[in-house]
Amino acid sequence: MTFFSIVIPVRTINDYIKENITHLKKLDYPSFEVLIITDKKEDPPTNDKRFKFISSGPVGPGEKRNLGVKKALGSVIAFLDDDAYPKSNWLREAERIFQANPTLYALGAPAITPKDCPLRERMSGRIYESYLTGGNTTYRYLPQQQRKVSDYPTVNLFVKKEAFEKVGGFPIEFWPGEDTKLCLDLVKLHGAPFLYDPAPIVYHHRRDVFLKHLKQVSRYGQHRGQFARIFPETSRLPFYFVPSLFILGLFFGPLTFLLHPIFKFIYFSVVFIYLGLLLLESLKVGLMEKGLKAFFYMAVGIFLTHVVYGWNFIWGYLKKPSLKLRSVDLKTGNYVGG
Repeated sequence: MTFFSIVIPVRTINDYIKENITHLKKLDYPSFEVLIITDKKEDPPTNDKRFKFISSGPVGPGEKRNLGVKKALGSVIAFLDDDAYPKSNWLREAERIFQANPTLYALGAPAITPKDCPLRERMSGRIYESYLTGGNTTYRYLPQQQRKVSDYPTVNLFVKKEAFEKVGGFPIEFWPGEDTKLCLDLVKLHGAPFLYDPAPIVYHHRRDVFLKHLKQVSRYGQHRGQFARIFPETSRLPFYFVPSLFILGLFFGPLTFLLHPIFKFIYFSVVFIYLGLLLLESLKVGLMEKGLKAFFYMAVGIFLTHVVYGWNFIWGYLKKPSLKLRSVDLKTGNYVGG
């Protein structure tokens, strides 16, 4: 039986990690430990001996995870975010997949938006799940068919400890993006992508629309833009450039009207097609959620996501983003902002 080490970085004990611990205790798998890495030493919220609390200082998530893996006893590391929690069969399904694939060095699985979360949080999840924003990565947010992948977020990522150590762990100068670089190093080491499987599910809280959601999107855009410049193997892909090209065309396209009338036709054709797709997607979600608010959040949210991601992708491509940790409320330990 595989012994799993679950590694969770967090700045301080907060409501999310308390919820996470509650669900981790319900795992229907006997062989695991949990390493929770905080900025400073704190009183543990549980006396369960399977949970270990480690202080790291105010460092980035990559450095926290490296410390967790260094102290881990398991042969497979299960990376999990503090604001995510697993289904009870999470580790049992992961073990089944590793047993069926002896040469597998890493495994990614979906992070689903909790069904009982508030509407504005749920709508952020809907935006990521949409093909208009998620594109060919919607399998990260919804269970889809098994496939090979070469990039996966650490909200639900399993890596064999031996493979992790061979590539030197996470880079400490990136956040977000440290998981993309780790995956790139793993793929280069093994000369092949790894597996995505829909079975080992976790539930992942989202940032409320609009401001918190867009703050997160801005970070994603900047770091993906930077990676498109310095790591073309994983990030210089057409999909990542589409929002930037669309926004540039939307705002500067009218300048081409002076060159030839055909450009005016092309411009408005693209705009009408985009609006049509946006309307259809928003109507679909509005009907699913049974409310006009959902329609509004979806229509505005998708458009703003494109704008914010597109501009920040360009910014990140031109200038290296700074590593800035999320702020926390000193009284509650909960995160402030997006």
